[in-house]
Amino acid sequence: MKNKEEFGARKRTRLKRLAAAVAIATAGVPAYALDESIRVDGYLRQELSWNTENWVDTPGYDDRGKLSMARTTARLNIDWKATQDVSVVAKLRAVGEFETGFLEHLEKMGANNYHSGARGDIMKLYNRNDIGDVVRELYIDFPLGERTRMRFGKQQIAWGETDFFAANDIVHGFDYTWRTFLEPANEELRKTNIMFKLNIDVPELDGGVEMFLRPGWDRKEDIGTELDIYGGRWSGHPYAGVDFRNIDPYDFDNKEGDYRDPTGGIRWSGLAGDINYSVSYLKTFWPSPIMNGTSKFNGMPGTSPVDTVGRADTTGLFGNVIYPMVDVFGFTGSGYAEWADAVFSTEVAYVKDLPYQISLIPGSFASQVVAPGFDGIERKDVLTWMLRMDKNIAATQSLLGTEKPMFFSLQLFDKWIQNYDRDDRLLNSVGWGARTKEHSFLLTGIFGLSYDNGRVKPELVVGKDLTYGGGFAVPSVTMELAKDWRWKVEYDAFWSDKWRDTRDCAPPNAGLCDDTGLFGVFHKRDQFYTSLTYLF
Repeated sequence: MKNKEEFGARKRTRLKRLAAAVAIATAGVPAYALDESIRVDGYLRQELSWNTENWVDTPGYDDRGKLSMARTTARLNIDWKATQDVSVVAKLRAVGEFETGFLEHLEKMGANNYHSGARGDIMKLYNRNDIGDVVRELYIDFPLGERTRMRFGKQQIAWGETDFFAANDIVHGFDYTWRTFLEPANEELRKTNIMFKLNIDVPELDGGVEMFLRPGWDRKEDIGTELDIYGGRWSGHPYAGVDFRNIDPYDFDNKEGDYRDPTGGIRWSGLAGDINYSVSYLKTFWPSPIMNGTSKFNGMPGTSPVDTVGRADTTGLFGNVIYPMVDVFGFTGSGYAEWADAVFSTEVAYVKDLPYQISLIPGSFASQVVAPGFDGIERKDVLTWMLRMDKNIAATQSLLGTEKPMFFSLQLFDKWIQNYDRDDRLLNSVGWGARTKEHSFLLTGIFGLSYDNGRVKPELVVGKDLTYGGGFAVPSVTMELAKDWRWKVEYDAFWSDKWRDTRDCAPPNAGLCDDTGLFGVFHKRDQFYTSLTYLF
């Protein structure tokens, strides 16, 4: 147990770090006072969120109304124009959180206690202030001839046309441990990597080439999308307080996806008439974590054998989490259609040998006593696509009194599994029982309004899982309190008729007891969120 003195010392240390970051940030204002060749900007942000539901998987504790996040962020962007053609860019971010009573309760339950031998420290999930975390980006940009530019260093690359469930925007993984997929600024969640990026202009063909190489110099934790498998505030129902690494730790050295292996891609972007388009190829880590089941228990009566991939057997008791390598062939296109007075966009990705979990009958020993998804991996070619329409609706000016037409965006997503066979028994994700269907359709919409010369911006983001059921709704209002101050208020709501009920999932039925889809994972995880940002 932490006593009050230890808690106070930890809190003072975090505040000192943040104060130092703030001092560095504000020292650069205004930019021209330092040097005309140096541009400095950034922000200070305080974020708070509260649970609005009582979680089912925290027995004996009332989660409703509890403060789940008190996050303070200092961001500093420095752009130094060293010469007329050479730039050096640094993007720094310091983050500190207050350990709320809710987080302390999850910690007591076992959140983030991997190999701790006792109670862990959940705040290590959220106070990411090591040098590798603080330096979000650091690169140099310089020309190689008249048409070519090279960018070398820690950076991020965004490929694609969508705001949500990306098809081609998988150059990097994302960090969903502190606020899952709800953050609208993808660059805040996207992991950054050390890369060489080359851009070549080809004006004769109204386009250009972009290629990159990630040589494999990053930290282990800098690859793959990181989900909350640690039992924290965004752990999926019903796994609050459960750190799965105790039975299936990460394996970043697996032959199927070794973090030291180089990755890369090439993309052509051009203009054909009035249509912007791109074609691309990526060799990268599949961002979703995949469970590599153990073969330790093969031969046990009443169980199915497991084929472990990438090594003779797993290092974890029941398996390892891995990020296998995949090949992705992509296409994007967008253009204005006068007949609809709207911009239409599409994004298509053909993923070669995408890894899926499988759920066998009778199942492996691990799937019978833990959860579905420990029975092995099956690879399938998958066509992922998105259609999007962006349109301004002028009727809101007279109906709702907006100062300008409402922004409306509609997006339809699908994952189409090639050579689909129901008997393969593919799973959407490890830990939940929904079987993957040939098509997985998801529909999302964005409604954005503007009042008072853009100083008040209400927005509604909604989504509906057309295949597995459930959905989400995120109403919000962003207000410009003053020139440099922004206040946002938001509600994050999820619903689904299917979720994993632990009362029905006792061994040996752990692997065949539910049909939970994506939004069943967020059962009882509704949140009220607010942020206050000072821009400089």
